[in-house]
Amino acid sequence: MTQPSPQSPLPKENGAKRPQWWAYAQDCIARLRATEADIVDLERRASAGDIAAGDTLMEYEGGDSPKPPSHRAASGMESAAEAMARVSSAPHLPQDEWHAIAADGGDPFATAQDGSTRPAIPLPLRDVILLARLAATFRDAESWEASLQPGALTILVGLEPTLSLGKLLTGAMLPEGWSTQSRAPRASPHPVLQLPDRPVSDKELERLLHHPAPILLPVAKQEHLPSLVGSGETGARVLVLEEVNADILLFALSVSHSATGKIDADSVRAILPDDESLAGLEAGHLAMACRAPTAQEVAKRISLMTRTAPAEEVARERSGPAIIDGTTPAHQAVRNIVEDFAAWQAGDLNWSEMSRSLLVHGAPGTGKTYLARQLSEAAGVALVEGSFADWQAAGHLGHMLAAMTKSFDEAVAKVPCALFIDEVDAVGSRFDGDQHGMSYRVQVVNGFLQQIDRLARTPGVVLIGACNQISRLDPAIKRPGRFDQILQIPLPSIADIRRIMAKVLADTLPESEIDTLARAATGKTPAELDAALRAATADARRQRLPMSSDLMRRHLGIDRPNPELLRRIAVHEAGHALAAELLAPGSVVKLSLSDRDGRTERRSTFVELTVQEIENELLILMSGRTAERLVLGTISGGAGGDSESDLALATGLVLQMDRELGLGRNGDGWLGPADMHRLSEEEKQRVQAKLGQAMNHAAKLLTPHIDQLRKVAAALIDVRELHGSAMRRLIAAPDREPTLSPR
Repeated sequence: MTQPSPQSPLPKENGAKRPQWWAYAQDCIARLRATEADIVDLERRASAGDIAAGDTLMEYEGGDSPKPPSHRAASGMESAAEAMARVSSAPHLPQDEWHAIAADGGDPFATAQDGSTRPAIPLPLRDVILLARLAATFRDAESWEASLQPGALTILVGLEPTLSLGKLLTGAMLPEGWSTQSRAPRASPHPVLQLPDRPVSDKELERLLHHPAPILLPVAKQEHLPSLVGSGETGARVLVLEEVNADILLFALSVSHSATGKIDADSVRAILPDDESLAGLEAGHLAMACRAPTAQEVAKRISLMTRTAPAEEVARERSGPAIIDGTTPAHQAVRNIVEDFAAWQAGDLNWSEMSRSLLVHGAPGTGKTYLARQLSEAAGVALVEGSFADWQAAGHLGHMLAAMTKSFDEAVAKVPCALFIDEVDAVGSRFDGDQHGMSYRVQVVNGFLQQIDRLARTPGVVLIGACNQISRLDPAIKRPGRFDQILQIPLPSIADIRRIMAKVLADTLPESEIDTLARAATGKTPAELDAALRAATADARRQRLPMSSDLMRRHLGIDRPNPELLRRIAVHEAGHALAAELLAPGSVVKLSLSDRDGRTERRSTFVELTVQEIENELLILMSGRTAERLVLGTISGGAGGDSESDLALATGLVLQMDRELGLGRNGDGWLGPADMHRLSEEEKQRVQAKLGQAMNHAAKLLTPHIDQLRKVAAALIDVRELHGSAMRRLIAAPDREPTLSPR
């Protein structure tokens, strides 16, 4: 029933007979250029203050208008199709100029008389390639028009349903006056092609069939064909979207990399790999290759991308610890687990001897889920994913525990595999002091502990847990024997941010600009960086502008820094770091500063957990707030916030001294963790007195070093990431303008 689209072979000689669909594809491209020219004209008039043009443009971009109206004829503006025909019919370049262009590595076939090598109005490469594939699938206008007859149902396998597909078809393939809608209205003044913008169920397809308007049904994969179509002869026409091949790529390059509509096809074809390799090329890799300046250079990039490596080399590249992308202890722990997994599978290591579980914690978006997926890929084992949020969504306690057990059962059934459990902190602790829902939490935590213990007796399953706030976890989950290692995934360093950005921006921005951007983006999570990179790339494409630092700053949300806020945050972090260094030399690891917050990473000051050590820790926690008062004259709420904030940690320490450590007001008694919602007046006054005392001690400690405090804050503003060694050199140096390295 499925009809593969016919092909016509393309002779290898330059300028020889082209495939049957080529002329039809050219007509579609000419129409798309005309549509793009109309959009450019609307943008030009809107920028000049034409309100009507701006409204029309907004209607089109918002989807209210299927196609922008053309005003070019009235204004005397030449259409894109006319311009293309005029350029393409231009005489050949003089022979000496032709040879000079070729000698410089250019393409004389693609070079117009004015020296241009690209079309005046560029088209999105994705649209050009898709139009060529559609033209190759339908072959000619007559075949396409058969799909527009009343009652026609055409199913196109291999085509993803998207919102943008309707605009492309309206602008390049549908007859004038037609539009696309996901479902035709009861009455429409214009012809409509029913084009779903998402996968449809049999019931939704049935509703479409009740309207006589033609239907074009995109289906991503053959197995996704609706059952209505798979039952006998239904009159549906099922086509398979043509794969990317040499002919389609040559056509696309003649559109994108030529001012004449021609390229040196013989040379390009000779460089390109076979059609099977081209069909397997990922869309992102193809887009990267097409950033090359000439069609020949594009072909060379594609050839390198699809070059077949020896099997053992491919295996080395696609598996093993080397593919774990990260520099934190958590990433190294995963590499070690992958190595142990391989040794266990080879029989060189007993299961009881290897590291079998890891709990990672960190801010949302730092890559905890991605790390688990990398472990699965690197080890070459299945990945089972579950989360407390998903389990809780199953319903009441019994349903929740059943959903949890099902995830663990699935992991055991897929040995060897990795089991990833997200949001482990969602259930809270049995000892958090809040009696509401206590019975529920006790049973859920106990059920989770039982399942962890079960895995410990099941060789072949590695457990990876993840949470945002480690402090909210039940102590039994953190106890040795449940998770072998508990490690933090911190926010990325400047070097990490630079590496993430360079993967996308290396071909468009100089290294110095990427470095400046990376420093300004300190504090962003990998998820935020990825989202900003994708949004900026899409924005540049839509606006037909090159990528720029300003565009990236806007999408990162760092285009309007507040100097006063930046200085306050820097002073605050410098206070923490300087106090820590004065009380525990060598304890500061790194200071980092973003436009919205700061962070001081340091080694623990606790060795024996004495009263003096706790008093010192309280002083360090309150030193950020103290530094603000000393340098700026006022304090902010920056020390407060969530349960990981300075004030929360300091308050918790005071209460622990009194209630749990036997070092405070209650002598040798142990009263258990405090319920923050039910503190006695005496406890509140005790906390207030101890924190006030810590601030006074911090002021006495920092006041003699006020110049060093200012120096560290200024350096942090300058470099955004200051390592402990660099800070120690800075505060040890005499008072002069420092030549600063961030390390």
